Amino acid sequence: MPGGTTRLATTQQGWKETPLEANPFSDVFSLEAGRRRARGRIEGAVKLLSQAGEAGADLAVTGEDIAGLSLAMGYLDDPGIFHTLALDAAAAAHEAVAAAARRHRMHVAACFYEKEGDTVFNSSVLFGRDGRVIGRYHKVHLPVYETWLVTAGDDFPAFETDIGVVGMLICYDDMWSESSACCSLSGARIICHSTAYSPPEYRVRTRAMDAQAFYLTATNTGSRICAPDSKVLADCGDRRDCVATAEVDIAGASLSPENFWEYLYSGIRDHRERRLKLRRPDAYKRLLESNPPAVAAYPAGGLANTPEAIREVYEKQKEEYRRSLRGEPQRYSWEWSAQDE
Repeated sequence: MPGGTTRLATTQQGWKETPLEANPFSDVFSLEAGRRRARGRIEGAVKLLSQAGEAGADLAVTGEDIAGLSLAMGYLDDPGIFHTLALDAAAAAHEAVAAAARRHRMHVAACFYEKEGDTVFNSSVLFGRDGRVIGRYHKVHLPVYETWLVTAGDDFPAFETDIGVVGMLICYDDMWSESSACCSLSGARIICHSTAYSPPEYRVRTRAMDAQAFYLTATNTGSRICAPDSKVLADCGDRRDCVATAEVDIAGASLSPENFWEYLYSGIRDHRERRLKLRRPDAYKRLLESNPPAVAAYPAGGLANTPEAIREVYEKQKEEYRRSLRGEPQRYSWEWSAQDE
């Protein structure tokens, strides 16, 4: 583990409405307008990365989908639009982010869609100080609508850097505590969480403490950096475009005080080390069951995962999007609890 201090940075790129000509659901959409918007969004993300670099960041993280392709990703009438934009945007993102990392001699975890053959992944790509790719993570937990055109990853890798081991998560992954746990068990001392939604502060703090890692969430509002002891070290709040940084001691962040009782009892001062050595994987077998007893409380099925069910859901989504374009109120929302209605 490298000694000294490290400056971590999270970025916050404010949400902007997609112009009609760049929205596949509008009647005036054009592919070239979609390309222009994607390039503009990438340029905005790189501008924030440059601000992080100017602030001396050793590692900076972007939000999810820096090219802004979510509408194209959900447009099933012509999947070729998404595939074309994803291919073009990935090339532009690679070039621009690599240049920023190289120019400022910093690591960057940047999130964008990538094509591998006919397959599209939602990727978090880790660039080194020289602009070269150190590694990439493919989003494991995809919302149902994202599975229509995107393939899920199946692993939570972590990558060695000169500031410590780095793991990455993307958006929906954060809903499952197993995601950050797997990053931690892979060795991550820093977890970069690129996301389109804004996780509540309590969840980010919990993920950091459970993983005993620095947890950097980058989104469009509420980007923050949390320490392994759950303290919020930096927070963008609701500022539209923002960079927040924190100077940290990665090697010493999980050390207890000398007079901590559990240090006396276990002989281990480092909270992370103690948690790893006192784990009981033999008792965690339920975590590996695809159908644990809790699932039996619910009826079979329920997922819209047949071609017919997907088409039915998609047509409803399309109508909602068109209602929005006409200025009509939408009938669906992201309110999480029925009690919030």
